[in-house]
Amino acid sequence: MKFSNSHLLVLSVIAVAILSGTALAETPLVDPQIPNGEHAVYDTRVSDSKFTMDSTVIVKKDGSRELYEITTLSTRQDKVIRLDKKTLALVSVHALRKYTDATLDSMLNVVSEKQTFKDGEIKLADFNILMHIMRGYPFGKLPSLKIGYYGEGNEKSYTMTLIYKGIEKVTIKGKTYECHKLDFGMSGFIGTFLPKLNLWYSAAPPHCLVKYEGPEGPPGTPRRTLELVQYEVKGGK
Repeated sequence: MKFSNSHLLVLSVIAVAILSGTALAETPLVDPQIPNGEHAVYDTRVSDSKFTMDSTVIVKKDGSRELYEITTLSTRQDKVIRLDKKTLALVSVHALRKYTDATLDSMLNVVSEKQTFKDGEIKLADFNILMHIMRGYPFGKLPSLKIGYYGEGNEKSYTMTLIYKGIEKVTIKGKTYECHKLDFGMSGFIGTFLPKLNLWYSAAPPHCLVKYEGPEGPPGTPRRTLELVQYEVKGGK
């Protein structure tokens, strides 16, 4: 079968449209190139409790893909989060929560996930990965991002929104950092009555988390503050 030039032009346009649609369906997050062996220490406050949180990132191979394995340790909880290095998609979360009268061990494995980015929205399987995966936010290129959670019906519109607020300087213990700031909270009128979550990441790659202010988890959980007090790259295992 022979095609005329007009037919070929139409086919080319269709192909571009299909490819463009595919690109738009991909996650907007990018690999922040976290160095293997990154180590950070944070002064942390949850309600009236003060402690330090130790965070280490190791790059690991899992078959044909690379993973970030993020280990955070504190007197309140220990956690190991595994993310796909390329897309920052969640692979698993292993958490050990420490309470006065109990210690709880939980494991979340993502068995399957069809990643989509439709109409400026992404979905998360666990709220606590937010501060880690947003190191891959396209700072300065994407003004806002809507966040949903698995378990919501398809008919439910997302009401959580992340907004890029630009560059802001943050001073911690006499040291000043130039940071990208992100605000996260409920959209619409109800959002004016609920506390927002604020995230500051170093403006220079690999966009280390410098400061966190907001709920410890979803709305209704205790308020938490994290401030970076030590950063180094030890070298991976």
